Amino acid sequence: MAQYNALVRKALQSQPTLDKQSEHCSADVRKLASIGARVGQQIRVKRTSTEFALYTVSEGRDESPDEIVRMAPVARARLRAAEQFGAVADTQAARSDLSDDQAEQASEFVERLDDDDASSRLVVLAPHGGSIEPHTAEQAERVHRQLEPKRVSSWRCKGFKSGGGARERWHITSTDIDERSFPLLRRIADRLYTHAVAFHGFEEAEILIGGAAPVTFKQDLKSAIDEALTGSDIAVRIARPDDGFNGDDPRNIVNRLCPAHGIQIEQSLRARRDFGQAIAVAVASFYLRVL
Repeated sequence: MAQYNALVRKALQSQPTLDKQSEHCSADVRKLASIGARVGQQIRVKRTSTEFALYTVSEGRDESPDEIVRMAPVARARLRAAEQFGAVADTQAARSDLSDDQAEQASEFVERLDDDDASSRLVVLAPHGGSIEPHTAEQAERVHRQLEPKRVSSWRCKGFKSGGGARERWHITSTDIDERSFPLLRRIADRLYTHAVAFHGFEEAEILIGGAAPVTFKQDLKSAIDEALTGSDIAVRIARPDDGFNGDDPRNIVNRLCPAHGIQIEQSLRARRDFGQAIAVAVASFYLRVL
């Protein structure tokens, strides 16, 4: 991993990719190249030893001086800074050298992969595990364990922050996730899977099944999850095209890995907390029949 000393400055009015975007920044293209990075990748921006966050470089510019990194106010607020400041831009997005316990103690962000280097039947994802979207990584791990004899893959990230705020520090939108910033994801990024399912969490009071998979496929999965939630009042719904979390964007990591049958499952906190493992078992049973 490589880094450089940066000067964080305000976004310009001519930078629409940064406007009101808390996860985006711009940087000088040649300065990025000097540390082996390019536009589209994720970088850590560290203001102090305790104030840092993960950003997507959504725009490249020719800056003078070339250390300038630009952000909108909402993005600078993630670092508890309203105006310009000095920082370090680092290419290390996630780590894989820490255990989950070590990552939690260090308020870190880790990447995990279970894969046999060959299978392309099913990949199970949880890009925002740990304390970012709690319980989602455990769901992906449960599905993988149940289907391990079927040689399925599973990729997860887990982010933590002492005192809260892991989502603010580590969340990267699924359409922005760049495999060049995630070494373990890069190992499977070019392997088109027959099926893919991603576990997510959101603030709505329901479960939303989206992704690029056919509607009939989603309806069959909905029936399986409905059965797992018998006796609860949690609604399960197929995402509409106008839903904000419909997950059907081709750039979504689940659809990039599986363009024809990508499934995104958005879940309320209550669903994840109280029924997360039951949902995972239902999803695993569904894919066992499919596979």
